[in-house]
Amino acid sequence: MYPNWLQSNIPCHVLEEKYIKISFSQNGEDDFIRCHFWNQILSGYKGTYLDIGCYSETLYSNTKLLSLMGWEGLAIDANPDLENKWLRARPKDNFLNICIASSDNKDAGLEFFRFEDGAMSTANPKRASALVREGWKLLDRVSFPAISLTALAVRSIEQGYNKPDLVSIDLEMINFLDDLPEFLLKLLPNLLCMECVNESVNLRTLFSSQEFHSLARAGYEPIALIGGNIFAVQTTAKNLVSIF
Repeated sequence: MYPNWLQSNIPCHVLEEKYIKISFSQNGEDDFIRCHFWNQILSGYKGTYLDIGCYSETLYSNTKLLSLMGWEGLAIDANPDLENKWLRARPKDNFLNICIASSDNKDAGLEFFRFEDGAMSTANPKRASALVREGWKLLDRVSFPAISLTALAVRSIEQGYNKPDLVSIDLEMINFLDDLPEFLLKLLPNLLCMECVNESVNLRTLFSSQEFHSLARAGYEPIALIGGNIFAVQTTAKNLVSIF
C-alpha cells in the first residue's frame, strides 16, 4: 500500500487502473472500498456516501478516492474548522457541522475535545483523558449541538441521501451501537465501514462482540476487519464475499 495523502488532482483514468495502489485512508480501507464497487466504477457509476466523523477531506479519508472518481456525499463532523476546506475541495458535497451523541446521551449538546492532531478529537471524555495522559496536546474544549445516529439518518434522507452506496463511521470511541440497527434500517447502505467502538475487537472476538450483534439486529454481517474498521453488508446481498 502506498499512501498518497496530499494529492487532489489524480486523473480518474489513473484511479481506474486495477493494480494501482493509492490510498488516503489510514490502513488502506479505501482500497477495499474501491474493490467492493469495482465493476460499478468501471461502468461509469457515480455513487453516494455518508462520511460520519469525516475529519480532513484528504488525510485519513475513506471517501477521498471515491470523490476523485466523481462520487459525492454528505460529510459530518463536529469540528467547525473543517467545513470550508472540505467544501472548497469537494463542492458537490454537503457538510453538517454537528456532533453525534452516544446512544445513552440525552442532552442536546456535547463537549467536544479538540486536539492539536485533529484526528484525535473526540466527544468521549474518557477517550480524551486517556489521550492527554498519553501525551497528546489538547487545544480546547467546546460545546456543540448533538444528535443521535438515528436522527442523523432522518436528516440524511431529508437531504436526499437515502440508500447511500457507502456509509463510513469514525467517531473516536463514541458508543453509538444501540442506535446503529435503526440507523441502518432507515438508510440501507450498500456497504458500511465503521470503526470498532470497543478496542478489544479483533478477529477472535468480532463474532461475539457488541458490534456484531448490533449489525445482526439490522440484518447486516461483517465481511472484513481492516485497521480496526468493520466492513459489513446486508446478509441478503448478492454475491456476498468475505475475506475472513
